[in-house]
Amino acid sequence: MRSSNIDEDRFVLKEDDVFVNKDAVNIGYAKENDILITAANGSTRLVGKHAIIGHISENSAVHGGFMLLGTTKEPYFVNASMCSAWYKKFIDLYVSGGNGSIGNLSKNDLDNQVVLIPTKIEQIKIGELFKELDNLITLHQRE
Repeated sequence: MRSSNIDEDRFVLKEDDVFVNKDAVNIGYAKENDILITAANGSTRLVGKHAIIGHISENSAVHGGFMLLGTTKEPYFVNASMCSAWYKKFIDLYVSGGNGSIGNLSKNDLDNQVVLIPTKIEQIKIGELFKELDNLITLHQRE
């Protein structure tokens, strides 16, 4: 999976997706509801874009070299929180690049962020709200 699989904060499968021989894969497979994150890109404004992975078969996809995978018990809450001010500030502060250089997001920097979060019940309710909004937006786009 590549940066092009993230379109407007949505995970999309593309006709030009690249498939590799399973024997060549030496990293863990992506799973449904993992969060795909662009870690490096020639355009620093695209670094940090993210989406929840959906509609993939088990053991069918891996992330590319310029991508990160996030796994959480509450993917809809975490993905929504990555649309907030803390994440934008984090990206602005930690992503190097510009002036033609490739912007990079370090997994270590992302792992070490301290983020204030609500209780588990609130996370679930917020996540469900954003999931429903995503479904509603998708439905309207299809119309």
